[in-house]
Amino acid sequence: MVGIYLTSYSVGGIKTLEKEVSLSFYKKTIRNDTDTRKYNMKAVYGMNGSGKSGIIASADILKHLLLSSDYLNTPFIQNYLNQSINKKREQLSVSAQYLAKEKKKIYQYDIVVSRDDSGKYTIFSEKLTSKPAASQSSSPAIIYEVKEGEITALCDEIKPEIREIIITKTANLLSDKSFCALFITRLLPLFKDSEENKYSLFSLSLLSLVIFGLSIHVYMDQNDKHEDFLLRSGSQKLLQSYINIQASLSANEISVSDNLVPAENYNAFVRTIGRLCNFIKIFKPELSAIEIDRKEDKGIYKCDLIMVYPDCRIHAEFESTGIKKLIHLFPYLRSMVRGDIVFIDEMDSNLHDVYLCALLEYMLNYGKGQLCFTTHNVGPMDILKQHKKSIDFLSMDQTIYPWITNGNYSPARLYRNGMIEGSPFNIDSIDFIGILDVDEEDA
Repeated sequence: MVGIYLTSYSVGGIKTLEKEVSLSFYKKTIRNDTDTRKYNMKAVYGMNGSGKSGIIASADILKHLLLSSDYLNTPFIQNYLNQSINKKREQLSVSAQYLAKEKKKIYQYDIVVSRDDSGKYTIFSEKLTSKPAASQSSSPAIIYEVKEGEITALCDEIKPEIREIIITKTANLLSDKSFCALFITRLLPLFKDSEENKYSLFSLSLLSLVIFGLSIHVYMDQNDKHEDFLLRSGSQKLLQSYINIQASLSANEISVSDNLVPAENYNAFVRTIGRLCNFIKIFKPELSAIEIDRKEDKGIYKCDLIMVYPDCRIHAEFESTGIKKLIHLFPYLRSMVRGDIVFIDEMDSNLHDVYLCALLEYMLNYGKGQLCFTTHNVGPMDILKQHKKSIDFLSMDQTIYPWITNGNYSPARLYRNGMIEGSPFNIDSIDFIGILDVDEEDA
């Protein structure tokens, strides 16, 4: 989906992020000949506990809010939000500005999720605006605005009879479902079947929002999905409802086992695994093939991956953690190269520095989409610094400090030495004296 480009992203109120932090992906001035390929990468650095994972988790929540009408009505998700939304702020706010290249329009989408009087997390407010991309002076036009479950504003061009239908079809639903999700399920036929409505500002703006949601892909480490913890306080049925939502929005995800593939999509899955095999061979040249062990159940194939070597065959579950990480990352990296917006948390975990740098350099040069990832590895900094807007530092006081090129200074060296504003490394080896050493009582 090369036509959508994220220009800025702000989030507050998730995990340790009490304050709002903002990531800028592009320069302030947008022209008709905008070349976003020069701004296709963003690495977020920060100390443990600074809130990096919260940024990635919020993008996953945003995608689900935009596309799934059942998301907030799933008890598993309610439990997840209860654990994830910042306890001091008690509401999650996300603001995303994106460019629709073909239409040369800038859209601004804002949503706030908070707890209602019954204790359930609902959509408190939601807003979509639009303006010409190259215009520096025109005020954004409101496409729609929702507050506390009621439509408070709609695009001026909408005819009164259409406006009435929209209000009727979304009545009493906008606290539990985003306007975008309702547009997909209840309003789209109204605009698809009418030539006059199909190309209106309203319908084109909503379609751009749908495409924006579809273009987002989020990879989080298994530990940050919290499924095992949340399952202990729920039931297998609740977890399955969550998995069903995830599966409907993550069709490209690949696991080492239990890939659920509809029969009609199996041939495409086989081709994808063929490409995955070629990808893994770069890191393990001795790999001969990846076979698919499939079992059918009511038109669904349950597929495990078998790694084939000249002298053995092993289930992918028993590969090294690094190879398994590459298997999981493969569809996300491919989505970025093909033009989508990809968020990856802890991209460097279990990956060798040489592999990580090679992958990032390839995507910098050939990726048609965007990649925003969190990392602790300073190795890629000297590659990333070649592109503007590619390195941000998140401080413990929740302030973003973008890297600004300064002569021949190395961001990696300055970061290691605690010389990046907001990122002083104030831990020394002597701090562990008396903590990790053995005392007489231990002996």
